[in-house]
Amino acid sequence: MYFVGSLPIMVGVIELISGCIQFKFSREVSFFDNSQVIGTYPGSSEQGLFGVCGPRCDNDNRCNAIDICYEKFQCKLINGWTPPAPGNVSEGVCRQFQMQACPDGYFFDRKNLTCINYYYICNFESDPELTCFLSESLSDEFNWTTHKGSTSSTNTGPSSAYHGLHYKYIETSAIQLGQRAVLESSKTFQAKTYCLTMYYHMYGATINTLTIRTQKGNSAAIDRWKMSGNQGNVWHYLSGVNLPLDSQTKIIIEATKGSSHTGDTAIDYVELRPFACP
Repeated sequence: MYFVGSLPIMVGVIELISGCIQFKFSREVSFFDNSQVIGTYPGSSEQGLFGVCGPRCDNDNRCNAIDICYEKFQCKLINGWTPPAPGNVSEGVCRQFQMQACPDGYFFDRKNLTCINYYYICNFESDPELTCFLSESLSDEFNWTTHKGSTSSTNTGPSSAYHGLHYKYIETSAIQLGQRAVLESSKTFQAKTYCLTMYYHMYGATINTLTIRTQKGNSAAIDRWKMSGNQGNVWHYLSGVNLPLDSQTKIIIEATKGSSHTGDTAIDYVELRPFACP
């Protein structure tokens, strides 16, 4: 889940501590609390630290808490923070402010300051997959294959999914050079910029191309991201592609067959979020 909120810039120490009414809570926690630091920023005062970290957290969809360290005059953006039980804290702590959370499956629209549920995940773990926004195209030459474990060809393809058990890949053993497997969106989108992220695996001597496009109506499709060639036997993370969508525009994810069977391209855990990438 992503946690977000709207953060005012505080003008004094008293307001900094007591004025965070838009947060679910605020509480001192240990400096060594288990969390993922997204970024660390310096400041010259307590209220200045809030003014630095507040807007940065508000503009980063991964951020769910602000960690302000008065003694060191630093602030941190935190992801994956779980608050501890209430109680006394020792010296040398930072003060963390957790952002207000939207319910599971909902995400914060920063422009309109509301929780919205236009959010899709394709993890390929079930069929049908209700949260998935992609389906097989009828205009390509062959289909993607849902699979678990290693692909049937040696020296190509992943040995397992990145997330869960299943992933999608193109089996290239019996396919001709240049033929395409295409997934395209099957949902109607609001007019706004969306952020697409995914994991991809492109291992093999004859890997061809993996492309993300958008197409509005019958207009020519526009390439938004493309990767070609052998990227090694590892899952890579595509951290974000901005896709301008509306009710007439669809998303296309296309993999193309190379010159031999060592061209198995795979994808996993494709996410589409209803806001521009940070």
